[in-house]
Amino acid sequence: MQYKVCDAHCDTLSHLVSGGTLENATVTPERLAAGGVSLQVFALFATYGRGIEPYEKARRMLSAAGEFPVPVLTGALPAALPDAPTGVFSIEGGEILQGSLERFAEFDAAARVRMIALTWNFENEIGHPAKNGPEGGLKPFGLSLVREMNRKGVLCDVSHLNEAGFWDVIEHSTLPPVASHSNARALCEHTRNLTEAQIRAVIEKKGYIGVNFYSAFLANGRAATLEDVYRHVDAILQLGGEDVVGFGSDFDGIDAWPEGLANPADFPALLNFLAARGGYAPEVLEKIAGGNLFRVLKAAEAARQA
Repeated sequence: MQYKVCDAHCDTLSHLVSGGTLENATVTPERLAAGGVSLQVFALFATYGRGIEPYEKARRMLSAAGEFPVPVLTGALPAALPDAPTGVFSIEGGEILQGSLERFAEFDAAARVRMIALTWNFENEIGHPAKNGPEGGLKPFGLSLVREMNRKGVLCDVSHLNEAGFWDVIEHSTLPPVASHSNARALCEHTRNLTEAQIRAVIEKKGYIGVNFYSAFLANGRAATLEDVYRHVDAILQLGGEDVVGFGSDFDGIDAWPEGLANPADFPALLNFLAARGGYAPEVLEKIAGGNLFRVLKAAEAARQA
């Protein structure tokens, strides 16, 4: 059975503005089509640099998206998942906004970003990162931004955010929380992965967790396999996450992935493996493949105010 796939995170636009080409990208239109990818979230990732540099790089990514031969939606989502590959935008690293709600409004108008990862791996005006970050929660601008994101139907992405910031999002966001590309820390001890308490909180708020395909987040320092992807998916399912778990590949942003899962064309093989290994019913696989992410995106859109 061919499922419609939604992938919550790729770094293809960063690849294209950093010297890469479509020919040597992991995510290509042909591979998206071959893998049954219906909706691909393209991250505006621009956190190498300070001052205005991340903002300017993000603007270049918007231009690059116009040259990528897949349509990217900057208006309303369709009623159902499209048959052909389609994109939407996210922001990875809120320093792109330069501590300004006006910048947020600019990207909302120009790109209709669907989610914002509040931090990447560095402290910014919003909060602190999971990687080597202090334990403080969201800063005053971060709380103001969350309120404005609530109003505009933009999801808070807690991947890369530290735990104190995570719990501030849980408290202050009125929208479902999203961890676009994070795994289960109980299976792989890494600060980028979620604790059981965090996973349960996302489940309780009917959010989304996209399992990341980076070997370092899957397999504790060894080469990852499809079995490792299954283990993380199943761990979230066992906590009650049937309506929450999905995929956040991180393609074009990672340099090590499970054997047999090198690019989007391999999604059908992964889903077949999950069906055989986990014995999941087709309706569960449909949710994992794409239904869960699409539900959360539609819920955010429904909450959007003028």
